This record gives sequence, structure tokens and C-alpha cells, in this order.
Amino acid sequence: MRLTVKTDLCLRVLIYLQTNHSRAKIQEIADAYGISKNHLSVAVNKLSELGYVSSTFGPKGGIVFNPEFGDHTVGDLIKQIEDLNIVECFNHEKNTCNLNPHCRLKGMLAKAGQAFIKELQNYKIKDLV
Repeated sequence: MRLTVKTDLCLRVLIYLQTNHSRAKIQEIADAYGISKNHLSVAVNKLSELGYVSSTFGPKGGIVFNPEFGDHTVGDLIKQIEDLNIVECFNHEKNTCNLNPHCRLKGMLAKAGQAFIKELQNYKIKDLV
């Protein structure tokens, strides 16, 4: 399983905000990690949409981690961000694979994906730091 850059950046933002940074600006986080501010903005927008962070604009603005999300699991966050349909046959609406009735790979990959998420359900967002 491979996580997208967006998920990686979301996790980095949450780690940054929980390491003695009560409030941070996107540019500050981008500079700290040596990453693109534009890519980071997409991740912050997703985190804000999901409620993990609050953001305010202006000179005194910035991003703040919402501590009530500290007990959410890393697995929960990944399920909210990632498309876990890692092969075409997982998507019933767009499945054109004619091997589907006989293929066992789908079941194997589904079990592996479930094990991946299940393991990450053991770790809370607050455990990232």
C-alpha cells in the first residue's frame, strides 16, 4: 500500500502542530519541511474540511490543531483521505475487468488493505509525536 502525497502532508501538518507549535502558518510549515506551499495548502484545506485543524486568515491567523481530534486514529484519517480502491475491481461502478468472476486477487488485496488500516487503527493522532 502506498499513501498519496496529500496524506503524507496531512500527517506532517498534524505532527508539526503537535510539537510545541500552538499556531503555525502554512509557509512556516512548508519551510520547516522544505516542501511546496501550494501542495501543503491542499492538505491543510482537507484537514480543515475534516475538522482536524482550524484556520484563520490575516496577520494573526494561522492553523491550529483541534485537540478533540487527538483521539481519532491514524487509520480513520487515512480512510477519510485515501481512495482505498487500489484495484479497478474494488469499484463496482467502474469495474470493467472480465477476470472478476474467477479472480481471487481481489479478495487477497482486500484482506491486505483491511490489515493495513486495522494496524493503523491502533494509533491515535496524538500518538504521532
